[in-house]
Amino acid sequence: MNKMHPTDKDLNLLIIFEALMETRSVSKAGERLNLSQPSMSHALSKMRRAFDDPMFVRVKNEMQPTLKALEVAEPVRQALSLARRQIFSRAALDLRTSSRQFTICMTDVGETCYMPMVINAVRNHAPGVRLRTVSPIVEKLEEGLESGGVDLAIGYFPDITNGGVFQQRLLRNSGFLCITGDKDIAARGELDLVSFQTALHIAVRTEGRSQEVIEKAMAAMGIHRNVVATIPHYLGLLTIIPQTGLTAIVPMDLISAFEGKEGITALPLPFASPSVEVIQIWHKRNHEDLSHRWLRTLVRDTLQRRVIG
Repeated sequence: MNKMHPTDKDLNLLIIFEALMETRSVSKAGERLNLSQPSMSHALSKMRRAFDDPMFVRVKNEMQPTLKALEVAEPVRQALSLARRQIFSRAALDLRTSSRQFTICMTDVGETCYMPMVINAVRNHAPGVRLRTVSPIVEKLEEGLESGGVDLAIGYFPDITNGGVFQQRLLRNSGFLCITGDKDIAARGELDLVSFQTALHIAVRTEGRSQEVIEKAMAAMGIHRNVVATIPHYLGLLTIIPQTGLTAIVPMDLISAFEGKEGITALPLPFASPSVEVIQIWHKRNHEDLSHRWLRTLVRDTLQRRVIG
């Protein structure tokens, strides 16, 4: 007896077999599968050759299965059920029992301003899910998104031009302000443009690009600052500013990290502050993945509620 081998037979015949078993009619099975009568007749002929058996014979007004068809009916049903459930199913994920880890790329600003809210939201909805952050170096970020090493990037990324990624706007931040350890400026309680330009500054140039927004705005207005030191992380200012009396520009979103700290005074900039658009980026390979869609939606809703709130 010949057997049907998946390597050399049309597996679509299994779907046609299932429809015939359920409808007992070539025409009704064809309607269900959107196949014409000639296509169904051709498929039935192929099925008979593949199984070396008539499979279905006409009895009165129905196509009745043969003993061979009845023999393979349950294995075929199980195989198709498994494929639909495990391969093609788009049912909602049960993330409450998932222990999956997601890797998110963001700067120290993002980790300070946004990550606590994202962590709390994930813990509320999927307590077993783990989060890991990595710093954004543009070249490695694109490589990470492509390879799957990075699931999601959150921040300001003007140089990501890879056509294989999707972007979604999350929010526009509140701009920038000054913090200073200069006692004279702090005593006055305000910072005019002359004092800003004559003060000694420490600049922060992170692996992210948001600081370029304020630098370009100052250049356009012809405003200069006297930078005597540069560091790669904003949170380093917590100890540097009180001990040196320097002045720095920081994103307004970070103000809670500096307010009330001894030796640090926060003041508005003496000129109009630009804002920065925060986006999330993901690779097209993950665009339709249910778990990634869940994470992106959670991040978007969480951060946008923060702005509304």
